[in-house]
Amino acid sequence: MATTKLKKWAGRKLRYYKDKFLFKLKRYTIAILTSDKSDVSIALSYSFGTLIALLPTPGFSTAIGIGFITVFKQLNKMAVLLSMLVWNAITIIPIYWLSYKIGTRISNSLPDVEVQNETIRQILLFFKQFALGNLAMTIPISIGSYFLAIVLLRLARKMRLRSTGIRNQAIV
Repeated sequence: MATTKLKKWAGRKLRYYKDKFLFKLKRYTIAILTSDKSDVSIALSYSFGTLIALLPTPGFSTAIGIGFITVFKQLNKMAVLLSMLVWNAITIIPIYWLSYKIGTRISNSLPDVEVQNETIRQILLFFKQFALGNLAMTIPISIGSYFLAIVLLRLARKMRLRSTGIRNQAIV
């Protein structure tokens, strides 16, 4: 009896958060598409948000993004927030895992840090592997997100113009 109630409660909570996530995603996307900023500015903002979200600052990336938004007024707020929403905790876990794997391969050619304490040496080795792999992953993904954002923005704006043109022809 208790497990069925718990399952129903968990199902309702999961649907609630899924609907909340989709609502925010739709709201940010519409705000970006109706923005008067150029496609390049929006794509740069999205790429910058991707860069911040992928850096190894779990839990602080949104705060860092909001800090950069307040300092740099030319960034599109909704594009940065959309990238933070896309690169959430669920999507970032495989990126971090792959970063560590790539960093392990890269750091094999680099010399180890000489430290007396074995624990500190292992921590530094892990950090070196993860940081190198994260940089090797973050930079190409951010550059790719710029070009993807440009293509999607132009496609979405073209489709929007086409649909408004059809509506205007139907009204006349």
